[in-house]
Amino acid sequence: MSNFKHYIDGIKNGEVFFNEAFKLNFFLNALCVINAIYAILFFSFDLRYLGMISVAGAIYFQLLRLLIQKGAYRTIIHAAVIEVWLFSAATDVILGRGCSFSILIISSIPAIFYFALTWGVYKKKELVSFLLSLVVMTEYTLLYVYDLIHPAEIIRVKEYMRIVFTGYNFAVAFFVIIGFLMLLHWDMSQKTTSLSHKNVALNMEANRDALTGLFNRRYMNLQLEEKLQLLHQEGRIFGVIICDIDNFKKVNDTFGHESGDDVLVNAARVLMSSLRENDVVCRWGGEEFLIAIDGNKKITVDVAERIRGMIEDMVVVSHGYTIKITMTFGVCESIPGLSIDKIVEIADERLYAGKQNGKNQVVSDS
Repeated sequence: MSNFKHYIDGIKNGEVFFNEAFKLNFFLNALCVINAIYAILFFSFDLRYLGMISVAGAIYFQLLRLLIQKGAYRTIIHAAVIEVWLFSAATDVILGRGCSFSILIISSIPAIFYFALTWGVYKKKELVSFLLSLVVMTEYTLLYVYDLIHPAEIIRVKEYMRIVFTGYNFAVAFFVIIGFLMLLHWDMSQKTTSLSHKNVALNMEANRDALTGLFNRRYMNLQLEEKLQLLHQEGRIFGVIICDIDNFKKVNDTFGHESGDDVLVNAARVLMSSLRENDVVCRWGGEEFLIAIDGNKKITVDVAERIRGMIEDMVVVSHGYTIKITMTFGVCESIPGLSIDKIVEIADERLYAGKQNGKNQVVSDS
């Protein structure tokens, strides 16, 4: 029971999605059942001719299912809707307007909008839904005018039959209208959710470095600008670390570029695992990384020293080689009045100083 409830919740939330072939099978089977019930009612009331028409309608909908495998969805929709229109018009004329068969015509409007707006069978969705709805209202109006001119039914219907037909027709129309409105809402929600997920994925892809999975330079620049605004507005100090893998060219030349990529990926993992939730790290370019730390100079230097030690202890096994590396770090604390470019420039100068002074160190003073 819990699994069934979970499945229903999944349908409501758009997590379960039925394809168009499945839906058409369901729709045609539902129409078949509706016609079968009409046939039972007609035969029960000794309306054999109409009963045979309903049986033929049930068979007709089953035959339409054969077209599903061919992907003729638009043909199936048109054929099904036309049958409903003809059946409703014929029964309305034969049994009289008092049996409310014409309500079935009106109930097809939500179905028209559902198929036109959410399925990919029509190019001009709004125009198609408008034109088909116009056909529905035209047919309904003509039946109304016909009833004014010929108020008497062709086959005399007893009052209890009228009550049964009216009740059943309104029940069918109610469930059809509510059902297709819910499906329209569900499909639109599902597609909106799917589009939202795709946009998130595209944004993530646009903001990520393909090799390391770290954020890229574009995203980091946006984050640094946000941190600079918080510094000006709320006085939130942040630090910038630029770090670079020492002798990375030698790694590529000695072990190959694939091993060099493995070194970058492993270094990126150490960087990501060493930061707090609000800290941000990106691949700044080549073998260079930039880290934005929430905190003052001391906190930033402590983070850099911790990462330096972890990188020094790291062993990368790649293509049969065992590789050890070190990194050099340049640190700069945010200072009101300095631009992001200037802060990064200062950190980069300190990184360069560390490289010139023996590498594998953290430099935080000029």
